[in-house]
Amino acid sequence: MPGTLVIFTSGDIMTSAFCESIGETVVRDLKEDFFRLDGAWASFELMSIRRRDDYLKPFRVLRCKIDDQVDFQAPESSQAKTEATVLIEIFGAEELVAASGLGPVHAVDNAMRKILEKHYPQLSEVRLEEFDVRLLHGAADDQERGAGAPVRVLAIFSDGSERWGTVGVAADILQASVECIIDGLEWKLRGEHKH
Repeated sequence: MPGTLVIFTSGDIMTSAFCESIGETVVRDLKEDFFRLDGAWASFELMSIRRRDDYLKPFRVLRCKIDDQVDFQAPESSQAKTEATVLIEIFGAEELVAASGLGPVHAVDNAMRKILEKHYPQLSEVRLEEFDVRLLHGAADDQERGAGAPVRVLAIFSDGSERWGTVGVAADILQASVECIIDGLEWKLRGEHKH
């Protein structure tokens, strides 16, 4: 994830033991930069978990291609047609899959789930409930770039019994969105050691 993060969740408590486990330098670095997770504690905890030697990442997204087309002449119900192709490494093998959706986020989510739900059926319970995109204006030149400024995507997921937030930050809105989806699905699988 590009940049560093300032994390303080709304209502969620991070223990001092957790903060110590990720190291004082990391926490200080996280507090020094300008963008906030605002409730995306799952991404923050995943960042820590991924640093552990005993953590086995349940999957890796190697590449993602999105073909988004909007036809303003078509009826509203069929204006947007988006296709996504995703290459995922899972259990040491690479799998390539394509799917369509109502926009790029939906198409990528559908493509990832085509592969991942075969191996992790519990992901079928996970739903994206909220999705928020904001421009980050941290440097003076960011103000002048407008829509070219880095973006922060915040997503809230639920499996019916638990809710968690994730964040993606990048210069490209689609990259930031894919980071959010990856974290949202990986969070559900964080206790899995199926490898």
